[in-house]
Amino acid sequence: MIEYRGVEILFENRYIGTNGLSKMIEKEFIISIKKRSHDEYVELIRYLIDYVIDSKPSIKPDQTIAYHSWLLKCCELSKLNYEIWEVQSNGEGFEEGADYAIKVVQEQKQECQKYGANPQFPIFNQMMVISKGVYEGLAVDAVRYPSPDHMSGWWLTTDLYDENIESFMNVHYYHVAFMRPEIIKYFALPYGYRFYKTDNEQDIWFDEDALK
Repeated sequence: MIEYRGVEILFENRYIGTNGLSKMIEKEFIISIKKRSHDEYVELIRYLIDYVIDSKPSIKPDQTIAYHSWLLKCCELSKLNYEIWEVQSNGEGFEEGADYAIKVVQEQKQECQKYGANPQFPIFNQMMVISKGVYEGLAVDAVRYPSPDHMSGWWLTTDLYDENIESFMNVHYYHVAFMRPEIIKYFALPYGYRFYKTDNEQDIWFDEDALK
């Protein structure tokens, strides 16, 4: 048992859960344990505890909660608990557990750590600007510009970009995440970063001009 901000974190059978949140949201959280590490599940539970204590939300059945750049859902499977489910990696509904959400967040953190950068996670429903070829799996040339809150700041182009800005498409971050899971790990790199990714190579660098 671990205590965090006055809430107990418990491991029971194949679940990790809370004890102490029900006085705030009427139920406790539980998460199915699968293949991620003990510490990663604890990190997620702490995130959820922070969310409840700091934001004081009114949690309803099937309510969604953002875990940094992925999306979770509170499933009311009993009178006592909300079981945490996650959006499937292909976007086809939700499934039990949070292993993919944890994987996405951890890989984004690790990518930022390589460059000494603090993660700036995109929000699930923020917008990205993409050219033709991104959904089709072509090599991606990407840059992140300072942007309004509804935009992630990411602009992604491929060799199919025809230099006509009217050909750009504004799409949600999650659409790109579903279609191009191999590049999700770069999307927490802060404003000013660029990356180039093909099937066989990657190049990542900071471009100060992108901040202007």
